[in-house]
Amino acid sequence: MEQVFIGFGANLGDKFTSIKDAIRLINFNLGEVVSQSSFYESEPWGYESNELFINGVLEILTNLSPLDLLLGLKLIESTLGRKEKTLVAYSDRLIDLDILYYSDKCLEVNELIIPHPHIYKRRFVLEPLVEIAPNFIDLSVDKTTTELLNECSDTSVLKKIVF
Repeated sequence: MEQVFIGFGANLGDKFTSIKDAIRLINFNLGEVVSQSSFYESEPWGYESNELFINGVLEILTNLSPLDLLLGLKLIESTLGRKEKTLVAYSDRLIDLDILYYSDKCLEVNELIIPHPHIYKRRFVLEPLVEIAPNFIDLSVDKTTTELLNECSDTSVLKKIVF
């Protein structure tokens, strides 16, 4: 079994339902969800929008290869109503699922780069990741997730959602 961290986010529609449905489908179809961060509300990153995001991170154990996992995540996004990505780099979305880490693997094939290339710039990824895996080591830079968060230049403020 491979330890995988998946970032999730949504800023359109019923965000909480979309995320909860995605987590349920991941657990049922792709791997066992063993840890889940809190939900965090954040401003859009990399573009302007009036819609706030709900973000977080899952830890799963899976037997799927990185590419099969990516295909499974894309299928879940599609099932939940996400349209194919456009030429615009960032836009509002019903659901977004990204592989952040896949065990200790470094990989770059087609549209999949592991570790996710923007982890280091995004507080909305690092903060929930540190919540569930503060001592996970990113071998590509030989730093823990806590060290990455402490060095992150993103000064945006996240609001933890309490149910």
